[in-house]
Amino acid sequence: MTIVVELLAKLDETMRTVKGHLAEMDTEQLNALVGLLAPRPSIGSAEMVLTMLAFREIEARDGARK
Repeated sequence: MTIVVELLAKLDETMRTVKGHLAEMDTEQLNALVGLLAPRPSIGSAEMVLTMLAFREIEARDGARK
């Protein structure tokens, strides 16, 4: 059970780091990243998670402009 807790904590830390990096990117960089990712990443893959996080960041910025 300790291993699971440690892995979940590391995953949370990693996700926060990725979100932070995405937040620091400008819109052009975010769009370029999305363009480099597979159009239909495998379900549950790291690429799918990164794609979703990038789109969420783009949507958040679009919503803030309105």
